Amino acid sequence: MLIRTKLHIGYLVIFVLAICIGIAMIWAVRTWQAATDDFTYSHAQSLRAERLRGDMYRHIKEILDRLVGGDRLAKQEFESLGIRVEEEFADLRGHAKTKEETDLINSLEAAHRRVSLLVRETFALLAKGARDLAVRKLETELEQIAFKEQDEQINRLRAYYDAASERSRRQTLAIGTRGELLAGIVMLLGLIWGGGLLFGIQRWLVKPLQTIGRSTAIISTGDLNHHIEVGSADELGDLAASINSMAEALKRIQERLLQAERLAAVGELSSYVAHNIRNPLASIRSSAQAALDDAEVSEESRASLKGIVDAVDHLKRWVHNFLFAFKPIRPTLAPSDLNRVITDALHVVRPMIEAKRIDVEMNLATTLPLAPLDEGYLEQALVSLLTNSCDATPPGKTISITSRLIREGERPWAISVDLDDDGGGIPPDILQKVFTPYFTTKSDGVGLGLTMVQKIISSHGGSISVSNRPEGGTTVQVLLPLSHPTGAGRDG
Repeated sequence: MLIRTKLHIGYLVIFVLAICIGIAMIWAVRTWQAATDDFTYSHAQSLRAERLRGDMYRHIKEILDRLVGGDRLAKQEFESLGIRVEEEFADLRGHAKTKEETDLINSLEAAHRRVSLLVRETFALLAKGARDLAVRKLETELEQIAFKEQDEQINRLRAYYDAASERSRRQTLAIGTRGELLAGIVMLLGLIWGGGLLFGIQRWLVKPLQTIGRSTAIISTGDLNHHIEVGSADELGDLAASINSMAEALKRIQERLLQAERLAAVGELSSYVAHNIRNPLASIRSSAQAALDDAEVSEESRASLKGIVDAVDHLKRWVHNFLFAFKPIRPTLAPSDLNRVITDALHVVRPMIEAKRIDVEMNLATTLPLAPLDEGYLEQALVSLLTNSCDATPPGKTISITSRLIREGERPWAISVDLDDDGGGIPPDILQKVFTPYFTTKSDGVGLGLTMVQKIISSHGGSISVSNRPEGGTTVQVLLPLSHPTGAGRDG
């Protein structure tokens, strides 16, 4: 065989191999693009489904806000969210590619419409005042039947998208394997071609994986502030972002655990402190009571001793409440005169008011109905609020206490207690933190006073708000309902 023929055969073989490799590479690129498009589509649809799922739960949550929180705007927000959910269903259905996917979306929409219909019926019952029927419908038809059916449909749709993503991932991995084989063939054809391919793999695949591996090793040591620096807009970039999000979530969980440990430690300390206060209080009360029993004690001394006994009883009750400051509050409610509780609380802080020469304006409505209250707990809360007002009010200024009836149409539904002071007000950045445990601006404060007040008011089914007055000073408004709601909110 001639050398020229061998060369021709060799060139022909190389030519045929080059054409085959080119065709195979074109096929691989197109298949890779198709698999990437399928994966991107599945991921986008999954994100739409997750957003829809969140909005559906927020949509239904409005009935709980109405039942538990007494939100009067819940019905309006429910209808507004309903429009958004319908638009998201239309968007999700508009991007569907298969009949199976469309059927799953339609089934989920039908289940959600049934839930929405039951919620509207529940709102209608609440509007008619049939709260017990509304709660029964929520517990039986909504929670036990409709919610389960909706969750089942959501899980089916999510499983469909997960399976589609898994298929795309497997196809992508298979194409990657074929790509490595083609890379080996290309390396046999020429070092330049092979070197370029190795450079690309090293830059776009190996190095990001090494970066992710090193970063996950650092995060596993407990450094949750470490972030993975992978800037590529591909699956590895998404993986890095997911790991960063996981680290941030773990950090938040760790902070909550540390907060819980601190609360537990303070709870143990409060038990120790309260125990050591009770014994001296018992001795003081016994001594004062014994002196009261002495017939030779003058009337002036007897009044002072009676005040000591009453003060010790107040302190003993508050120490008992302090012991349970970190446990749920379960008040013993009974029809009570709120104005009398306000007057008793004012009597407790009267020495502080007189010492600072503060004027007190009492604007108490004389026709208030009896409200379901735990007088002991509520007096403790009002004393704490009055003490804060006294601390904030300069000498010679005024504190105003107002009680009034709040009506909804013609029906009275709550009593409002407004406490205004002439202090310097609260800075906006601090105003948002006044109910945060252990937050205080006082050098000798603990930061639990307003937190305990909020728990007490919440346990009565009421609410408390703090705001600055335009003319200066602070307004604290306490709302106490005339009918106490049942449910989880009762324990504060």
